[in-house]
Amino acid sequence: MRKSLSIVCMSLLTVSLMIPIGHAYAGGNPPGNHRQREELRRDQRELQELRQRRNRELREGDRREAREYNEKIRDKQRELYRDRREIYGDNDGWRGRDYGWWRRDRDRDHYYD
Repeated sequence: MRKSLSIVCMSLLTVSLMIPIGHAYAGGNPPGNHRQREELRRDQRELQELRQRRNRELREGDRREAREYNEKIRDKQRELYRDRREIYGDNDGWRGRDYGWWRRDRDRDHYYD
């Protein structure tokens, strides 16, 4: 009985210590503040709406309006990219040029140089 009680107590102690460590390791707080993240989500919704309007104009056959929406889409994408860099740091969440299976062995294999 004593051994089983000590095992239960030790496991409870271990769990009570591991949960806060796990939360700290997982990075509970995302970067940026709530207002910045909400603004980023709102900009992403606006970008999606612009794309839908452009597609609707293309279906209707008005290419001049679609070109204007393309310019607005490019501006919104640049704004989103700047906001992401501001919140998450340089290139976080974006794949760089050196990402992919063709670049994986670059350090070992100098064939690409």
